[in-house]
Amino acid sequence: DQGMMTAGTLVTFAYLFRLIAMPMRIFAWLLGLLPAAVVGKQRVNAVLNDPDTFFYGSDDLEGEGGTRAHAQSVGYLHPETTLRDLGEEAAEVRPATPSENGDRRGIEEVSFLTPSGQTIALVGPTGSGKSTLAQLLVRLFDPDSGTILLDDIPLSNLSRRSVAESAALVFQEAFLFNTTVKENISLGRSYPDQQIERAARIAQAHDFIMELPEGYESRVGERGAALSGGQRQRIALARALVRNPRLLILDDATSAVDPAVEASILAGLSNLDTTVVLVAYRRASILLADEVVFIESGRIVARGSHENLYTHIPGYAALIDAYEVGA
Repeated sequence: DQGMMTAGTLVTFAYLFRLIAMPMRIFAWLLGLLPAAVVGKQRVNAVLNDPDTFFYGSDDLEGEGGTRAHAQSVGYLHPETTLRDLGEEAAEVRPATPSENGDRRGIEEVSFLTPSGQTIALVGPTGSGKSTLAQLLVRLFDPDSGTILLDDIPLSNLSRRSVAESAALVFQEAFLFNTTVKENISLGRSYPDQQIERAARIAQAHDFIMELPEGYESRVGERGAALSGGQRQRIALARALVRNPRLLILDDATSAVDPAVEASILAGLSNLDTTVVLVAYRRASILLADEVVFIESGRIVARGSHENLYTHIPGYAALIDAYEVGA
């Protein structure tokens, strides 16, 4: 009656307030996340609903061991940039301005043959078309002209399963999932532990994996945040090797690895019955290749041994020396 509160009433009020405070805070937090979630859903749907422009054949590669890759007068220019707000599923696509688009890069009239089981190094300055050629070899996109063949079968005639099982591409930036090392290597497929360990050993990843708290069962964090750049690259390489690909393409996939470890990796790859195409910069890596293909401005300028190109091709020699000085 006089506005006074007993000790028991105060304790009861404080207890009840504590019970409802946390749900209220969680509800406010969820309300804050809701706008971002709606926008994210729209952007994901825009990607998932994009029509598939790839059509696969029904042929399969026969046999085992390294496959023979053959590029015949291959040309490709990256399409002009178009800009679209992915948050609007029916948004109008507008061409980019010249300042936004920059120079269109690609390759022109590229022809070369990679014998089965050999290691080929693609060397060239930045923007010369090395990565474009590497991605064309696994059909991330189709060439504008010419044909790429694996074991004399046009890449476009192969089935999706055959391309996925026969060719593997490892990028410089390795993407790892927030799960265990083992699951990052297997990517949901069932491989024997011995096969996973063998792939990790070839990639020079086994030793540091065993030093992790739980070995192959250790979680690597979001995008592999618990690992260094070189460790992430080696796990990504093991992910490709565990499938026993017949064509393995390394697009500067060991750039964060020290030269001694890289040499051990390439030496291990040389013992596999696999055709290897590597985008290389370091002299030590190039020396381990059976043949070097020098690319400049989207065209193959020369091919041969490192010694021959270094002696007779000034542009190649200057590039190798520049990388040596930069290192």
